[in-house]
Amino acid sequence: MSAARIEDFIEAAPVPLGLPAEEVERRLGHAQKTLEKEGRPTGFAYPGLWLAIEDGVVASISFLTGGADHGGARYEGALPGGLRTTDPPAKVLELFGEPDRVQEVGLASPPSAKLVLRFYGLTAPATVTFAHRTQDPARLDRIVLSRRPA
Repeated sequence: MSAARIEDFIEAAPVPLGLPAEEVERRLGHAQKTLEKEGRPTGFAYPGLWLAIEDGVVASISFLTGGADHGGARYEGALPGGLRTTDPPAKVLELFGEPDRVQEVGLASPPSAKLVLRFYGLTAPATVTFAHRTQDPARLDRIVLSRRPA
């Protein structure tokens, strides 16, 4: 059996990173919600997905994991290696090995809670980040595919 490839997250994306914002709804249909600033889109919500727009292009794609931050929305599509958004963080390590970098960020509540971020760099100028909260270590909080500055 071949190992799961973190690189496959580029193919799992519903649209390519760097796609112009005006192309998003042409490819994916009408968004459930569109955020705008000064008449320009800054984000698009689709079932289980959030696409963030920066400088007029898709800068990141969040595969939602059912957390409260997004009203319980969950991405149900296929992810590399058979990963599911409901899998525990340990499954990420099992499938993709150790990350390139780990960072912990303090959270406001509860006072000792942290968000643990695991970053995996891709050959393409992109990064996949998996996050979980220390007070809920059995579930993924975020899965985000992001552009890296070239």
